[in-house]
Amino acid sequence: MDAQRLVISALLSFVACGSAAAIDWPKTYVVAEGTTSPDGKYALIVQSYEAGRDDEERAVFLANIPEHKVIGEVKGVDYFERMNSRSLSARWLNDSSACLVLEAHWLYGVYGVHLVERSGQSIQRADLMKRIVAINPTDGWVAFYFRFQPGPKVAVRATVPARQLEETKSSAMFRGTFDIPSKRWGAVNVRRVTFKEHEAIESALAEDPEKYTVASSKEEAAAQYAAARANEQAYPSEEKRFKALDELLNNVYAADRILLPAARFSRLKDEQREWLKQLVAAPTLTDKSKLMQQRIKVLQDLLWQD
Repeated sequence: MDAQRLVISALLSFVACGSAAAIDWPKTYVVAEGTTSPDGKYALIVQSYEAGRDDEERAVFLANIPEHKVIGEVKGVDYFERMNSRSLSARWLNDSSACLVLEAHWLYGVYGVHLVERSGQSIQRADLMKRIVAINPTDGWVAFYFRFQPGPKVAVRATVPARQLEETKSSAMFRGTFDIPSKRWGAVNVRRVTFKEHEAIESALAEDPEKYTVASSKEEAAAQYAAARANEQAYPSEEKRFKALDELLNNVYAADRILLPAARFSRLKDEQREWLKQLVAAPTLTDKSKLMQQRIKVLQDLLWQD
C-alpha cells in the first residue's frame, strides 16, 4: 500500500471509530464544486482528479472550511473531482445545519440520496435512497425532486427516469416526507402511473414557469430560441411564450388531477374556473402570461402537500 493510500485508510479507520474530534484535511482532497453551505463554513471534500482516478479507496467527507478540518465521512458515496459522467451536489438547509447529498449520472438520473446533519464535531447520516428506489429496484435510477419544509423535513417526489420507460414498459412515482430530527420517513406513497400520467407529472415537477422568458431583441431572438428549444425557456415572441406556458399549465393541472385526493381536486376545479375568468379579462398577452406563471406556481405547490 503506498503512502497516499495509507493516509486515507488511516483516516477512514479514525472516522469509523466515531470520534467527535475534527481531524486534519487529507492532502489530496479538494472542495467539491457546488457543495458549500450557505454560511460558507462547510462543504464536501473529495479526492482531486489526479489522485482519485488512480485510487480505488475513495471517500467523501464533510469538512469545516475555515478550520480546514474533516468532520465526518459521508459513507456510501464514491466520487472524485470531475468524475466521468457523474456529479455530486449538496443542497443545504438555510441554517447550514444539514444537507442532502445527491449522486447522479448525467444520462440516467440520481442514484444516491443521503441526508447529512452536523452534530457538534461529527455528523449523522441517513440513506434516503433505500426507500425511494422501490419505484425502480432493478436499475436503481430515479428522477429526483425535493423541497425542504418546516420541522425540518424533506418532502420527496421521484419518478422512473423517462429514458428507461421504453425498456420497463411501466412507470411509478414515489411521494414521501422524511423527518430530519428523527431520521424517519413519515407519509410514504408509491404508485404506478401510465406513460401519459408520467409525462404530466414529470413536467409539473421539473419546470419553472418563471424561467419562461421572451428574447430581449429581434437580433437575439433567433439565436436564443434555437439555443433554448431543448429546455423551452426563451422564446422569440410573447405569443410563443404564452403557448408554452399554456401547455405547462395543462400538464400541472393534469398532475394535480392524478395525485390530489378527489375532494381536493373537486374544489380545485371550481377555483380554476374562477381563475380562468381573470385570465380572459387580462388586457394584454403579457399580462396573461404573468397570470399563467403565478397560477402554475400555485398548482405546483399543491403537488407538495401530503
